[in-house]
Amino acid sequence: MPSNILSMSIDRTQNVPIIVGNTSSFDISIKNISSSQRLYNLGISLTLPDGMSLSAASITQTSSFTNADNSITYTWVNLKDLAPMEVNFTFSITVKCNTKFKNGTAVPFGYNFSGISVSCQADTMPRGIYDINNSVITSQISMTYITVRFSGTITTSGKVLKGAGTSASLTDYTQVTTATCKFTNNSSSTSLVNITLLLDDGIRYIGNISVSGTDASKFTSPSINIVSINGKLYTQIYFGNINLSVSSSTTLIFSYAVWNRYNSNTGNLIGHGTKLNMSLNMNSADPLIISSYDSSFSFSAMDLIITTSISKSTVDVQTNVTYTYVYKVGQYYSLQNIVVHYFLPDGIYYISSSSNPVSVVDDSNLQGYYITYNYSSANPNSTKTVTISAKVDSYYRYKFDSQSLNLPVVASDPFLATCDISAILVGLLNVVTDDASVSSSIGIGTITKQFVKGYYKDGTPKSINSLAPGDYAEYLLTYSSASLKAIQKQVYLDDFFPLSSDPINNLTYIYTGVSPITSPTLISPHGVDFYYGDIPGLSTGTINFKAPIATLGSSTQNANLMKLKGINTYGYAYSSRAQVNFNIGTPNITLTKTVAGPNKSAIQANELYSYTVTISNSNNLGTETDAFDFTLNDTLSASWFTVDVNSIKASGSGNFNSPVVQSNNIILYINKLAPGQSITLTYNVTISSVLSPGITITTTATNTNPYSQVYNSSSTNFQYTGLNKTASVTLSSLAVTLSKTNYSDTFKVGSSITYTLSFIVPQGTIVYGLYVKDTLPSGGQIYLGPSFRNGVAITPSVSSNVITFPTEGTVDARLSSQIITYVFTAKVSNATKTVNTLTSTQTNTMQCLYQQTQGSGYTTITKTLVVTINHPNLLMNLSATDKTTSISYNSSANISTSSLMQFKLIFQNNSVINLVNGTIEIPLDNNFLFYSIDTTVLCNATYNSSSKKIIITVPQLGPSVSGYITFTTKPLSTLRSGTTINTQATAISYYNDLSLTKVYSGEKSNILSCILPPGVSLAPNPLYKINDSTAFIVTPPGNTAVILDYFKNTGGGYDDFTLIIQKVALSYSLYIDDVKITDVPKNTLYQADLSVLANLAPNSSKVIKITALIPSNDSLGVRYDFLVTAKSKTNPYPESTVLNIDPHPF
Repeated sequence: MPSNILSMSIDRTQNVPIIVGNTSSFDISIKNISSSQRLYNLGISLTLPDGMSLSAASITQTSSFTNADNSITYTWVNLKDLAPMEVNFTFSITVKCNTKFKNGTAVPFGYNFSGISVSCQADTMPRGIYDINNSVITSQISMTYITVRFSGTITTSGKVLKGAGTSASLTDYTQVTTATCKFTNNSSSTSLVNITLLLDDGIRYIGNISVSGTDASKFTSPSINIVSINGKLYTQIYFGNINLSVSSSTTLIFSYAVWNRYNSNTGNLIGHGTKLNMSLNMNSADPLIISSYDSSFSFSAMDLIITTSISKSTVDVQTNVTYTYVYKVGQYYSLQNIVVHYFLPDGIYYISSSSNPVSVVDDSNLQGYYITYNYSSANPNSTKTVTISAKVDSYYRYKFDSQSLNLPVVASDPFLATCDISAILVGLLNVVTDDASVSSSIGIGTITKQFVKGYYKDGTPKSINSLAPGDYAEYLLTYSSASLKAIQKQVYLDDFFPLSSDPINNLTYIYTGVSPITSPTLISPHGVDFYYGDIPGLSTGTINFKAPIATLGSSTQNANLMKLKGINTYGYAYSSRAQVNFNIGTPNITLTKTVAGPNKSAIQANELYSYTVTISNSNNLGTETDAFDFTLNDTLSASWFTVDVNSIKASGSGNFNSPVVQSNNIILYINKLAPGQSITLTYNVTISSVLSPGITITTTATNTNPYSQVYNSSSTNFQYTGLNKTASVTLSSLAVTLSKTNYSDTFKVGSSITYTLSFIVPQGTIVYGLYVKDTLPSGGQIYLGPSFRNGVAITPSVSSNVITFPTEGTVDARLSSQIITYVFTAKVSNATKTVNTLTSTQTNTMQCLYQQTQGSGYTTITKTLVVTINHPNLLMNLSATDKTTSISYNSSANISTSSLMQFKLIFQNNSVINLVNGTIEIPLDNNFLFYSIDTTVLCNATYNSSSKKIIITVPQLGPSVSGYITFTTKPLSTLRSGTTINTQATAISYYNDLSLTKVYSGEKSNILSCILPPGVSLAPNPLYKINDSTAFIVTPPGNTAVILDYFKNTGGGYDDFTLIIQKVALSYSLYIDDVKITDVPKNTLYQADLSVLANLAPNSSKVIKITALIPSNDSLGVRYDFLVTAKSKTNPYPESTVLNIDPHPF
């Protein structure tokens, strides 16, 4: 069998525009293109990606489910059967573009939705998978959508009579029609748009604008213009800068008419049936947004139009119907020789007509009545209406069975009545024609499906509508053709169950009225098929049955579908559907637990507390069902309270057993908890008479998962999951509280510290074996003593840095809280100081250890105290002044070998304690010669010539007190440029005024760098100097030019230099200090590191001389440039250049 006999098409599938937040519709056309094979049980599925959803469809979907990628698949099962070459079955679907994806991000404009799949399938056998040799035929189409900001449509009638008047200057139009425009905006943002409507040449715009909807007030004043496009005149209707509101929908209607001729009735004739077009363009008026939308609609310009209608579209045998045809004439021509043909198909019996026909023929070839009307003429703008009385036959006149008996007219049989008209236009003598048709069909029986009630597994009726696994759902299927006389041919009633209802075979059915003629059979997917054969008119029947519920299913899949299907005379299948959703619910269990008493967070010995545990099954959701056979368990404390067994009570509206105590649990067995019911468990406890501090008593109530039915050990039982709840409450006693302080003081190494330690045992509690110990910072503090307990001297045990106070034993605070205070003294023996910091911290730890019960392990609670230790600190700053220049420096100094540098070191104790016995050293670089110690303030200083260090002693510096020293050095006279000499002071040692063993050191001053920079100066001959780098010499031709440049080492030390002379068009001789160096040919670059320019002392000078003969034959304007450069060979290689110019003087 060919697999492509199931044809499916959609008018547009790729890049279909859809507005964000709005909808788009499409039609699916399905056909069985086989010439012989019938197809059954047509189904459709639609998969939409994240961001899109189903809005509407011709029929409500049977089920939907969400896929792993957040796409959703919608299914419609068993829509109809398809006869070979049956007319196309059309199914409409409307989809919506959401404003956001499921992760919350916005759907952007211009986004392309892919992964959209439309598929259909059909069986080759009536019962699908339950028939041997069944095959499933499928067809699939992929679609894409693209999101847009806005859209617009324009529509009008498909045929329009001509009648726009005689001239554009007159208003004698007679055939006025309206066009409708709809503008829609997205649901995310406003849109600023320009809208242009363009009417073809031949269409007269009349106006009469009517606007409704969100933005109606913005469309009242369009700009109307006549524009020429490709030689044709169009009417342009323009709305500029329209700001469409969010989610707006606006409808605009205007009037128009059609001319007889183009160019406002002055051009060529617009022939009968000519297509004219209206177009709409929406374009973004925001220059930052590129977006547009186009729409158009075409119609036929007519001189004559005929229409037909029927009094009712759904008919029955032996009933009268009235057909009406109307023809209308346009404004411009009279008609003559008018002929109308009207055809009534087989099954419709002609009775009479309001206008006498010239002939009525029951034509066996056409198989129906062929009725002819003749009219001599018709005036412009005239209308003719004719009615035809007819009756629907019970039997066809031209359709027979195999025994040549007339076939009956049966349900769903279609009747197509057609008419046509022809006439001659007076004046033009053109023949004009038109046609029309109207359809009707025999009605079909009606079906309803009703959920009657639910039953428990044992057959007991339920008082709630929510079902549960194990329940039975009772349904009533009703078929009725009580108001239909026609025969229903080959009728099937199919009932499709959700997968949660199972098994569906061997169900018991109770029939009333008409009954199936065969036993029910299974049909896919998951349904039962009842075959009734042909059912006479005016019949009714019901089917009553109960179906078991096996699983929970989901809210989108628990739909129960009933379907009526039959065959008409032409073998085409028809169907109708009735669908009922039933609710398979779950119990909505909540569990709460509370406790009441004097003080839940500060319980005391022998107090009374009351617990309340409530378990309930709500009834406000509408989906709750019963909970059967589960247990409520409340776990008690094993040590710290005693339950009053006589106080344990359970009450409420559920069905439960009496609570029992097992070990440390109260157990309540619940037989049934229906929606809206609750059970409360209460009991009292007495707190232990030997309650310890810091006790937390948490008790927890839990329940097991309930069953959906009364538990039956000999049967299968469905137990819910995820309904086991937990509820906890806590009682607690106050903890032992610790405090630790020290007497306020400024502490430093060597200081004594007095600590105060105390603990409080709270009222209503008792502890055993209590003792306190304190841990001093290891290596930082030592115990001095004495120690006191509540003011009385005691002797603690001291081991290293741990002080253990004598045991307190039992501390009974059941009547009142007990406070004990210890005082002792320790000494700061050492502390760690980071360079340039003023303080450090030490942590002292207090511990209280006790037993909650006699003989039990110890509970430890801890309290820490952080002590701040102060340190002296030296803050130093080094500066220098060049006494030869009086320039002062703080970080870098540019000096020379002749400089005399006076340094100043300022030192400060920037701490809050005294500094004593300080030593500071300043090493002198080997490139410095010590000259003198000039001044000392709050210090003493000496120079050690062997170590080349200045040693400064500081006897004492109070907090924030500063001292200083000045001393003078001189750089070596032989230093070269580029030399850097660094000087820095370092704190070697200092102390506080309490401890002579704690040495502080390591602070440093800033580094002061003395640099001997390189430097060079080259100056022109002052006699010819123009500026500091240019000389202008005039030498007559035939004479010798003498050029003098003056060199000087301006750097801080000895240096070497390079001499560079650029190319000159003359040969010349080079001299330095009148000593000839070399002869240089013309056009030669000269560059040399000369010994005469090497190792020059600072401020050394040289005279660079160049002699050159100026040719006697030089022409006017000739010029020679001697560009001389002297460059240091020390980084950063400074240089100096002089341009010596010698032009022709004449």
